[in-house]
Amino acid sequence: MSKLTICVTNQDFPAKIPQTFFLSDASPVVLCGAEDLLQLRKVCLLNSRQSPQLTSRRSWIDGTLTALRHLDPNKTAIISSVGTTPWDFLSWAAAKSGLPVILIFPAGSAQNFNISRTKAIVDLGLDADKTLALKPLRLGPKSVAESSLARDRWVLALSDLIYPISVRPKGNLVHYLEHPNLSESCISNVFATAYEDAPNIKRLARFHRVALPEWFEAEDYHYHWTRSCVGPWPDETHAEYFDRLTKANFLDEGGLSTLRRILEEGVIRSSGRMIRGKYPVVPFTERSPLDLPELLKWRAGLRHWTFEPYGIGIRKAAALKIGARPVIYAGISDFERMSDAEKPFFQLASSGKIDWRMEKEWRICADVILSDLSAQDAVVLVYNQDAARRVQSASQYEVIPLLED
Repeated sequence: MSKLTICVTNQDFPAKIPQTFFLSDASPVVLCGAEDLLQLRKVCLLNSRQSPQLTSRRSWIDGTLTALRHLDPNKTAIISSVGTTPWDFLSWAAAKSGLPVILIFPAGSAQNFNISRTKAIVDLGLDADKTLALKPLRLGPKSVAESSLARDRWVLALSDLIYPISVRPKGNLVHYLEHPNLSESCISNVFATAYEDAPNIKRLARFHRVALPEWFEAEDYHYHWTRSCVGPWPDETHAEYFDRLTKANFLDEGGLSTLRRILEEGVIRSSGRMIRGKYPVVPFTERSPLDLPELLKWRAGLRHWTFEPYGIGIRKAAALKIGARPVIYAGISDFERMSDAEKPFFQLASSGKIDWRMEKEWRICADVILSDLSAQDAVVLVYNQDAARRVQSASQYEVIPLLED
C-alpha cells in the first residue's frame, strides 16, 4: 500500500508549484503514489461541468481525445480529478492513452486516502504505477462547493500548460483563466470548442392511449418498468462505461437500452437507490399498462421520468414464488418501528403533492433471474412495433407493443 506524504505548507511540497498564486501560503495537502510524476511537464485539459447523460458523442469528448493524442506520455503528466463526468472521463482517457495521471481529489480528510486512490484506480482503469493522488486537506467544515474550489485551485496551480476544451462562459474556470498573474504562454486554445448546454433529456414522447392485444389479461401480472440509466450500469465501472461510450456503435436509447440489457443479461438487478435504508430491491407495480399515461410523469427535481414504456410483466403467481410482496405505505415515523423484515418494503404514502399509493407497488428483495421464469410466466412490453422487432431476438418471452403503428 502506498505511503502518505503530508505537506503542511507550500514549501513542504516535493516539487516546484508553477502557479503558486492560485494558492494561499498555507495550503496543506496529502499525496499518495508516484511523486516522481511531479517532475514531468504537467498539463491540464479543462472542461466545465457537463451532463452525466451522455446520449451520444459530444464536442467536449472529441476535443479531449484529440488533445490527448498530441501529448507525449514519456514527458507529460495529466492533471485531473474525480467525481464529475468531465474529470472522470479525462482521467480514464489519459490512462487509456498511456499518459501518467496526477489525480487531485476535492478537499477533505487524509483518513483512508490510500484506499480512495485505489478505488479510483480500479474504477477509472488507471495504472497504479503511473498515478499520483493528491488531496487538499480541509481545515474545519466546508461545503461541497468549497471543497471542489480547493481542488480546482490545485489543478491550476500545478499546471505548466492549460488546454481549455469546453469552458462555460462566465463560469468559475473562466474566472481562473483570467487571473492577472497567469501568463498567456501557459494557455493554449488550439483544441478549444464552444461550450454546449446540457442536452434536453426530457425526450420521451407522451402518449394518451395504450392498445393491448385482446388475448392479454393485464390484471394477471406485476410490471417492472425501466428508464434511462445515467452513467455506468449498476455492475459497470466508469472505465467500462467510457470504453463503451467511445465505441463507434454506441447508442443510448433510454429505457429501451435498459430493457435490452436486462434481456441480454437475463437479470433484473436490484438497487437500493431511492429506497429508505438503501435495501436492494426490484420494484413492480400491479397497475395495468393501460394506466401508463397516468403513471408516466417527469420528475423535474430528479431530472428523469418515473419510468419509461419499456418493461417486463411477471405473472402474479410466479412473482409470489420468487418473493414479491406489496409495499407498506406509511409515514416517516413508522419506519423505525418496523421489523428488519418489513423495512425493505417501506414506502412513504405521500410526499409534497404526490400520493405514492397510486403506484400500487410491490417489491422483490433480490435480483430477479429470468431463467427462473418459464416462457409462460412473463411478457415483455415496449413502446411500439419498431421497438418490438428490435427486442424480440433477445427475448424468450412474448413481446407486446403498447402502441399500434
